[in-house]
Amino acid sequence: MKAPKLIRGELALFTSATIFAFVTLSVKLASRYYSGYFISGTRFLLGTFLCLGIILWGRRKGGPRPAIVAKKAIVLRGLFGAASMIASYAAIALAGPGRATLLGNTYPLFVALFGALLFKEGLKPRNLVSLIVCTGGAILVVRDGSGSALAGDLLAIGSAVLAGLAVNFVRRASQAGASPFVLYLSPCLFGLPLLALAPLPASPGGPLALACLLFVGIGSFVAQAFMAVGYRSVPAGRGSVIFYWETALTVLLGLLVAGETINLRFLLGLGVIVAGLWINRDRA
Repeated sequence: MKAPKLIRGELALFTSATIFAFVTLSVKLASRYYSGYFISGTRFLLGTFLCLGIILWGRRKGGPRPAIVAKKAIVLRGLFGAASMIASYAAIALAGPGRATLLGNTYPLFVALFGALLFKEGLKPRNLVSLIVCTGGAILVVRDGSGSALAGDLLAIGSAVLAGLAVNFVRRASQAGASPFVLYLSPCLFGLPLLALAPLPASPGGPLALACLLFVGIGSFVAQAFMAVGYRSVPAGRGSVIFYWETALTVLLGLLVAGETINLRFLLGLGVIVAGLWINRDRA
């Protein structure tokens, strides 16, 4: 029988994955009125306010000032994390939430690859097998004949590569004792100038569009918080399996709400990628 702490951790991760799926759908719906860059910039702005608000609230309650350690890792996490988020949102707008999330969620492969290349972490045979399997699945998705924009697919894969780099620097900073709010604040600050450069929308877009835009920023923050809580008690391997739920739910929401279409080759690619990620997971 599972321990109550483990059950609560798994529920937190399922909640995080569910919120992320609805965030992705909201990005797609908001992209009908706003550019992907404006959506990304708004997320960074809201994330900055929320992180600073939590940090300042903790200080007013007598909590310790967050330790700024591993500065280089925090800076690089911010740069790569911000770039990954921007690429991901642009991919969702071009390719749709299901495709973009499916291709973007191959990032665990790049976590392993960059861990081996940059930090001399062991690259196990299963990592190489997983890379081959997921590459095959990604090719099936990209070449499924649906007419989806190739640029969107490539941006989604690029976001996975950048996320693989960012996660490695998150690990280094976390191991050094960096605050999770500082780690989330970093990409928000680096991405914030995008809001000044993004083209302004021609019109507010109505209540639904504004609600989707706000949910992208607030929902992302809440999902990150649930993820941090969940991984306190859930092993990395079990957690990575739970987040397959995000991909499945996002594909379903894309079909039901965003008007996405899928075919047999896409479904086959989905199955191959999930199998590759399963192979790549950490053994808990």
